[in-house]
Amino acid sequence: MNAIYRGRRYSVASADSDTVTLDSVNAPGTRIHVLLDDRDLLFKPDDVDLEMAEAFERREIEAFEYPDGHTYPPNREIPRSKTRKGDRGIH
Repeated sequence: MNAIYRGRRYSVASADSDTVTLDSVNAPGTRIHVLLDDRDLLFKPDDVDLEMAEAFERREIEAFEYPDGHTYPPNREIPRSKTRKGDRGIH
């Protein structure tokens, strides 16, 4: 299973009721523990999220935008028109 944390891709090593242990996809041996309610954790990302995380890791974009509109790094949100509410931009 995949996850995105702070805009980067991870594989899920384990999860319990309130935390998840993540292994870095790009830095083998790097393991972190994150609270499941962490705002910068995207558990079970879709293909679009994974593609955006890959672009962020390659530094093709300046920020990863989460489905709720917040970004990592913070404060790089793009204003949306009312007609394009669900679209996520590339920064």
